[in-house]
Amino acid sequence: MARDILESVASARALYYDFFAGLFLYELLSERSSVLLKQVKILKENILNERDNAHFELLESELERKGTQQILREYTHTFILPFAVPHESDCKNEKVKSENTQIMLYLSHYLEGYLNGKALLKARSLTKQSTFRLNTQECKESEEHLGFLLLLMRHLLLSPNEGDRVLSAQVVDELVIPLGDFVVAALIQREDLSYYASVGYLLQSFLNVERSLK
Repeated sequence: MARDILESVASARALYYDFFAGLFLYELLSERSSVLLKQVKILKENILNERDNAHFELLESELERKGTQQILREYTHTFILPFAVPHESDCKNEKVKSENTQIMLYLSHYLEGYLNGKALLKARSLTKQSTFRLNTQECKESEEHLGFLLLLMRHLLLSPNEGDRVLSAQVVDELVIPLGDFVVAALIQREDLSYYASVGYLLQSFLNVERSLK
């Protein structure tokens, strides 16, 4: 019975990790409209925080109306473009806020101030200890990228390999939660986001649950 409960919890966590991976990896987001919609409908039935319902409903409405078209556009302006995109303003003299600069999804950026640092080496080391082998069609990012780490966690939680499941706790504690917290803070501070503000709050709720499982 206890084993069944553990497997059920692992499956639920894996669903969340897969859901977020589809939102933080451009390659997945561009082809996952129907999958994302199904996941939103499932997760909305068992929300982790009361406020999350409104965020799921926003994503559900957009996915039903236009698929991932506008979400992809916001992804590009939030995570890819290396420069600030000015907002239209009725006040000609209003200064452009720095809030719409690129948000980085790499752990080294936050811990060391540059990319490909010690955090990447740690992520690569932990990944090599697992049975996970990256499908480059799903992810073209390095091992310290949030999207990659989310895919890795999905695999570790569902893996029949005991070593993978044990390793998942270290990946969460040393990589996913620290990076996730930085990204959540950056997303929530932005005032120009529609969909990824909601994604930020949903990720915050999930990370709080992950923290409680340690």
